[in-house]
Amino acid sequence: MQNRKSIGQRESSGRTGEERKIRRTRYARRGKRAEIRGIVKSKIRKTALLLIVCASSALLWACSGSAELPEEIQQQLGLEDAGQQAADPVTQIPENSGDSAGYQQESLGQEELDQRYYYSLLDEESRQIYRELVQGIREGREVIVTHGSDPETVNNICTWVFMDYPEFFWCSGTVETTSYTGVSSYCEVRPEYTCTSGERETRRQQIEDAANQCLSGLPADGSTYEKIRYLYTWLVEQTEYAADSTDNQNIYSVFVNHRSVCAGYSRAFQYLADQAGIFTIYVTGTVNQGQSHAWNIVNCDGAYYNVDVTFGDPIFIQSEEMETGTGAGQNRTYYDYLCVSDGEFYRNHTPDASLSLPACTSDALGYYRMIGRYFEQVSESEMLALMQQDIERMDSWSDFKYSSEETYRQAIALLPQVMDQAATYLCSYYNLAQTTYQYSQDPETLRISVYWSYPFR
Repeated sequence: MQNRKSIGQRESSGRTGEERKIRRTRYARRGKRAEIRGIVKSKIRKTALLLIVCASSALLWACSGSAELPEEIQQQLGLEDAGQQAADPVTQIPENSGDSAGYQQESLGQEELDQRYYYSLLDEESRQIYRELVQGIREGREVIVTHGSDPETVNNICTWVFMDYPEFFWCSGTVETTSYTGVSSYCEVRPEYTCTSGERETRRQQIEDAANQCLSGLPADGSTYEKIRYLYTWLVEQTEYAADSTDNQNIYSVFVNHRSVCAGYSRAFQYLADQAGIFTIYVTGTVNQGQSHAWNIVNCDGAYYNVDVTFGDPIFIQSEEMETGTGAGQNRTYYDYLCVSDGEFYRNHTPDASLSLPACTSDALGYYRMIGRYFEQVSESEMLALMQQDIERMDSWSDFKYSSEETYRQAIALLPQVMDQAATYLCSYYNLAQTTYQYSQDPETLRISVYWSYPFR
């Protein structure tokens, strides 16, 4: 997000008769699996080989869409097959621009790079290309000249850049890469920008203002966990899940439009966590029946945890009461996917197969453990006592989360009689003639919630 800078003059080789090989790759976001076509054209002793490959990071709709990459890119990125439309594979071959001496200058600080997870996984040669891409995109370059002669490799590195840099909201994620090989080898990368430089600056300021408003509320002396929970809650409360929202693959949709899908939620969380000094990873994968999805991994006090902000939105609560819109619990934030271990999280989440991710093995920060509502065995008297405690505090709900499917089933069997006793207690405690209550049960998270009504409130 720095101002545009000029790079050094590019020098043309002037070798019009020199044999060069040109490969162009279109890195597209939408479409079917790409077809690879080779075309050989001859012109004045110059042989040009054109290779068109469509590749892309998946468009992520949080359980309401799918996207697809070519097999060769999927194998390297781990992105699942999902039916994208290829760009036109036949385009005009450009003349050699002779820009081999004009590599993008880069000056990224180590502190910044230390926060970029996918950068840390690259070898040194790929890291150089990564830094050149970051600098060029930050400056809004129409053409970024990088080291490396393989366009697929450069496009893969572009994917890591976009996954590490949520602040690059002005990029659609589509790039066109042309490689030149011969005496000197390099690639020209043309990112697709979604707004002008002036619009970018206006939007950047809007995003910063909204982010600063959020960050000003961070608990000053709070633990890392408390800060993570605060960011999670803020995003759920400020954002409406909407599959038809504009700019929903970037953070502008969250901070300014307040309507987004999983990609927007997850990138916004990554952006805020970065600003708060919390190490965060952006992850893509699938949920449930294979729908494309995105979430995060955080490092909290030396341990890694999964975080899915999108699923904190009550729109995703899977119960009859919630689905029909007649139940309670639609105006709360759900913490089932806050700081969760792989063992629990992977019941319905699957990261893209080739992503190299840190293991999330700790259950210590599970939300319901933290508030004393996680149970490894079922006790009718304990359930009733906790419901009565919540009623006395006029809490709107009582949550119970269980460690296994067996204890969950046992709790469901006891629930009707315990709720009746608790409802009787509510009437007695507040001197009411009658009251109503509702409940929801979620077999994926093994959580039961009972919702209380206080007619005098």
